[in-house]
Amino acid sequence: MTEKVFEAILRGVRMLQMRRANIIDHEFLVRIDLKNDGYTVSDEVEITEQEREEHSKKIERFLTDSDKGAFIIDDSDFNKPIAMIMYSIANRDSVYPWTIFHELDEKLFQSDGRFMEIFQLWVHPNYRRLGLATKLKLKLEEESQHHQVDLIYTHTEEANRHVIELNEKIGYKEVRRGPIWDEVIRVSLIKKLTDDASVVMPVL
Repeated sequence: MTEKVFEAILRGVRMLQMRRANIIDHEFLVRIDLKNDGYTVSDEVEITEQEREEHSKKIERFLTDSDKGAFIIDDSDFNKPIAMIMYSIANRDSVYPWTIFHELDEKLFQSDGRFMEIFQLWVHPNYRRLGLATKLKLKLEEESQHHQVDLIYTHTEEANRHVIELNEKIGYKEVRRGPIWDEVIRVSLIKKLTDDASVVMPVL
């Protein structure tokens, strides 16, 4: 941490602002997601140009699709983004390349199977332990009301004990522990926001 950043934090005058991400943030989101921060990477292999293009398009959908989104926290003093969270509205009944959601108790989900899945959460190392991850996760609870879903799902590697503790502190409960798409043990956590009966569903 630079002396300037540290002094600003001590003074409590840091200008941190949360906002919804837009297409201008595309390159930043792509770069951060490629960091694999907090994930075990079996082989340090450079991705191909085609894989890079596919990944870029995948991240772009978080800025354009109605069932996806992202929020960013900027440090306006330094004119840079220093934290972000990305989410998608998923459905337990959809077909996935892994079986994780079908392994969870169906009663956990609202009647139409929809829920919010946290895709990525990142905070710059110089800004960690300031409560920014918590603020971003709480923002998704507000966003879930807009999408009319009552459950938020996330997972992290078993080794990331501090991440698990953060989630538990704000009301997430562990519902599964084991491999998902590779041999790494991951902990799945959910937070129920309301009873299913109280969720206002759209009239079709």
